[in-house]
Amino acid sequence: MSDERLDILTNAVSEPVGDYGPVRIERIKISDYKFFHGDFELAINGKNLLMYGENGSGKSSVYRALEYLAKTQFKSITKDKNIFSGTTEPSIEFGFTNGKELIIDSDLETLPESFSFLRGLSVFIPLLDYKKLLKAHYSPTGNGDSVNVYAMLWEIFKDYPYKEKKKISEITDFTERFDTLKTIVNGELLGEINTLIGFFDKDFKIIKFYFKVEATPDNRPEPTVTIEIDFRDNPIERYHQFLNEARLSALAISIYFASIRKLLGSLDKECLKILALDDLLISLDMSNRFHLLDILKTKFADFQIFFFTHDKELFEIYKNKMDWEKYEIYPDEADGIPKPLLKPHESEIKRAKAYFDKKELDVCAMLLRKEFERFLHAFLPPEDQRNKFGEELDLAGLISKAISKSSGETKTILQRLDTDRKHLFNPSCHHDDRNMFTKEVKTAINELERLIAILK
Repeated sequence: MSDERLDILTNAVSEPVGDYGPVRIERIKISDYKFFHGDFELAINGKNLLMYGENGSGKSSVYRALEYLAKTQFKSITKDKNIFSGTTEPSIEFGFTNGKELIIDSDLETLPESFSFLRGLSVFIPLLDYKKLLKAHYSPTGNGDSVNVYAMLWEIFKDYPYKEKKKISEITDFTERFDTLKTIVNGELLGEINTLIGFFDKDFKIIKFYFKVEATPDNRPEPTVTIEIDFRDNPIERYHQFLNEARLSALAISIYFASIRKLLGSLDKECLKILALDDLLISLDMSNRFHLLDILKTKFADFQIFFFTHDKELFEIYKNKMDWEKYEIYPDEADGIPKPLLKPHESEIKRAKAYFDKKELDVCAMLLRKEFERFLHAFLPPEDQRNKFGEELDLAGLISKAISKSSGETKTILQRLDTDRKHLFNPSCHHDDRNMFTKEVKTAINELERLIAILK
């Protein structure tokens, strides 16, 4: 990392400044890069992004494009040229909410001075996927008895400025360098890690990171960092053998998230702060997936978040809980060349209104049914969505349960929508010759929108 990029940083031991500036990514244009043949533009509008993509759809190519914001040299982009692009060179263009535009291609040698708000990202690339999480409990330098996380921690903090804005990796004395890393992790990071673990699980926490150095046969220092946890007041040394996969993932996520907050928390007010997550939650159960949302809302409120997943169920759950830009991306083909098909997400009720305008009333009613059912699943707690035998309630059962818990206008609307269920919603899902009238479908749209507005 260049000295110029270090200049954007404050002393690492200082607290985050807070109240960060409004600089965000507004759009991304990808041309002839990886999966993308020709031009592909993604409008983000300065918001967070939630993207669902099937395997082979180009989702990971968008994720990797963000990595270039943390680079200092850009000629390597040529190796990622789309195989069908012929002589056309790849490029990635970022538009920012401050009006600046950055075009990354093989002609760009270094980051222009006018993009100082990007410089801090090179300290640590804020991209996180499941493979990185594995380093916390499947360290290649570990053995069956312990996991050595030194390599993981070093990779995270090696470019971190510490005293007088010097990178830790520039400290020539090994003992000083090792002790500096120890001070950061145990002295400045441990509390935040345990706070984040607490979002997922109250049963365990990290007691300490143990730092030690042993000599190799050729008398070289071999650093080792191991973790001891506390599980319900019982110390556990071999945590990787004791914790289940969900808890191991929660541990790893907490270490990385605390590190990112520490690293990017020291950035100047005007710096862009992003967090890109790609299929991060493979091993987490549904309750912990909701806990992750709590972390993102409370701990990363000043970050622009890019969340990528190939889990359609997770996408469907998250999309209704986030005021983010939402896209679905699918593999497609044109003239024998693979290409992505980008589908901006629209709510079922918005789609229903579009079909209403075309007077396709049966499709409209079917979509209204889907939106009503989705809303009831979001409104009712999980224990109220099952009968006494543990079976999932159908739409009629969900409505009945919601009515029993409501009063006033809410209860009245639910009762009317229950009538719509019988006469509009259910017939639209089956072969049924009964008439549907424009006025009653319009009334159902208005009632559902009113219910959502009241209980949002």
